Amino acid sequence: MHRIDAALAELTALEASLTAARRGQQRGIDRSDAARRFNAVARAGAGHASFAPVQELAALAEKVTDGTERSILHTAGEFEVVQHAADVLSLLLRDMGYQLLGRRGADVTPAAIALRQRLEHMLMAAR
Repeated sequence: MHRIDAALAELTALEASLTAARRGQQRGIDRSDAARRFNAVARAGAGHASFAPVQELAALAEKVTDGTERSILHTAGEFEVVQHAADVLSLLLRDMGYQLLGRRGADVTPAAIALRQRLEHMLMAAR
């Protein structure tokens, strides 16, 4: 549960940056900060098979956010991709937490597949 909570804290901080940028409280989202946070999520479950989907998606999100040439993510499209990744990763992590507590999990597979396809498409388009 500690690893899940740590990963969720990274995503919460990323979502706070998104909110501040959307409200005009900051110019955008620091690209390297977003990539670092996705990397921290990917590393949170290192060595645990149940974290594999989270690790894979977080690593892809890190590559997408780190792949831009600008230091600040500031377009609506960039925000939307970061938000989508944060939302799906949060959903996966919360589902894992529920399962660890013995509660019934949700079917998060469709959301994970959609995010994976989107991130892979973005990486291929960038090449």
